[in-house]
Amino acid sequence: MMAKTETAARVELPVPVDPKTVMTGDIVKMSQEVPKKGRNVSGRSWKVRPQKRASTLINTKTNNQVKSFEDRLREKQMRKEALELQSELREERRQAKVQKKERRLENERRRAENEFKHAQKSAKELNLGKLPSTLKAMSKKQLRQIKKTRLNPKTGVVEYVPAYAK
Repeated sequence: MMAKTETAARVELPVPVDPKTVMTGDIVKMSQEVPKKGRNVSGRSWKVRPQKRASTLINTKTNNQVKSFEDRLREKQMRKEALELQSELREERRQAKVQKKERRLENERRRAENEFKHAQKSAKELNLGKLPSTLKAMSKKQLRQIKKTRLNPKTGVVEYVPAYAK
């Protein structure tokens, strides 16, 4: 007896459903929908169809839309502007690189000239007859100051270099 009263008490009330969230159509038919190009020959429906070629492309609502002439012109213009900006930025970078190189070479040349002038002022002529005894009498610091002249192959300027420099 008790079992009858329990079943009577469990009456299911209808749940309110929003019609916007409910999908229309048969769910089985929708899941079995085949694309327009047909099935794979192998019958393996889970294999993804390659869409690299235009002939195998499955047209959908989004990729099959024809753009208006104005849209195509606008896209072409935007592409052209982007390419111009890209080439402009490339040219700027190239110019900056060239200017940096020129500046470096100029600084190098000016430094070499200044070193040469300074070395000329502080240079002493060594008597070749007394050279061995003169060198033995010099301190390490004085020996480090001995320079020889050499023509710089890059700049074409005569410069003083350390005596044992290559």
